[in-house]
Parts: sequence; structure tokens; C-alpha cells
Amino acid sequence: MARSDAYATTAQSPVKKYLSWSSNDKCFTYWDKEAKENKKLPLPIKFIHYDEMATIKGWHDNSGSGIYSNEVKSTKTEPFTVRSFKGGEIASGLYQDIKGKVNASGGDYYVSLYAELGGEVVNFSFKGAALMTWSNFSKENRKQFLGNYINVLSASDEKKGSVKYSVPVFTVGNNIDALVSDASDKNYDNLVDYFKARKANSASSAEEVQSHTAEAIFAPKEDFPTTAFEDASSELPF
Repeated sequence: MARSDAYATTAQSPVKKYLSWSSNDKCFTYWDKEAKENKKLPLPIKFIHYDEMATIKGWHDNSGSGIYSNEVKSTKTEPFTVRSFKGGEIASGLYQDIKGKVNASGGDYYVSLYAELGGEVVNFSFKGAALMTWSNFSKENRKQFLGNYINVLSASDEKKGSVKYSVPVFTVGNNIDALVSDASDKNYDNLVDYFKARKANSASSAEEVQSHTAEAIFAPKEDFPTTAFEDASSELPF
């Protein structure tokens, strides 16, 4: 380790909004740091797909704090390190080996989708029913992601047992204009550079996690019947 490492600055994330699906509101919401409140992003929206990773988030009752982890591209070859903000490390290892302990501690499997929305780099977090909806759509349409927008024009009302919930309805949108595509490529390059810097500097990753997870308001588990989709990760291309 060089002495210069002590003076290294953390990489600045290009992500402007961290979005999650609100089943009750039937739209995406995000935490506004300045206003210190969750805000709604009304439908319809359209976005450009960038990249996907897997991560763990949730709520740790024993410590009364949020659960977070690193992001990985492959759950079969890359280990998670799962922690709570106040309780420390919960589990470390491949997802298939730590899944039981993570779930019992209050952690849920998420897809972390990076995209461009309205000219900004954003991140979508999908779990449970919303995750399965995205997974199914992605399998059928992934070849069109490079040249087309992805639309979310409406929500679909669903029911499992006595639980009512909603999921986003994804569709393939119009072709991406060449000028928009060029600008999007530059945003994507910035995101890739950030990923590289984050991987090289663990402090960057911790800083990012704290910026969009520590203050987040976690949706109640009953918002989605997640048990029906708990094995969705085995079907995802990670």
C-alpha cells in the first residue's frame, strides 16, 4: 500500500436518483436529500437500459438499522458481504450459501438496474413481484434494449391470496435517436469509470451505500408477496 492511498478521494457517483417501486402509489419513488422526503415519479416514464447487478437490502430488527451489501454481476461466482448499519456484518459468501441467514435477518434480494432517465443516470431497485415482472420482460426483450427505450406506461393490479399489490408494466418503446444515443454513451462511460473506481476503493462503495440507503424508508414486507418469487435470482442472468 502506497502513502498516496491515504490521500485518495472517493469516486463521485453519477447516479442522480435511486428509484424503487411503490406498490400502493403505483409509481416509482425516490429519496430527495434536500427535501428529506420520499417523492413520487408519476407514470408514464421511459428509460434507456445501461447495466444490471444484484444486491441485498432490507431492515435489521435486532440493530434497528438498514441492511446493505456490495453489488455483484454474478451471484454464482461473486460473494456478497451483507451488513447492517448498526449491527455490523450479517453474512459473507455466495448467495446460495448465505441466502437463509440473510433472509432470516431481514435482507431481501434486489436487482440494481442502472439506466438513463430524462438525461440523468438513475438506479432502479427491484425485488419480489416487481423483480419477477422485470425478469420476465428482460428475458423476452433484452435484444431490443440497445436500440430502444423501455416504457413504463402503467401499473398492473395483482393479487396473491388476500394480498393486493401492483407491479410496473414494462414495454419496448420507440427507437433511441442517434443524438440521444451518443449522449447516453457518454453517460454510460462515466458510469463505467465510476464502477472501476468504486471497485478499486471500497470507501467509495460505502459512501454510496450510505447516501441512498441509510435514510431510505423501506417498504413493509407485505407490500409484495415475496415468497412466491424468492428464487427469482436463480433465473436471472447474473
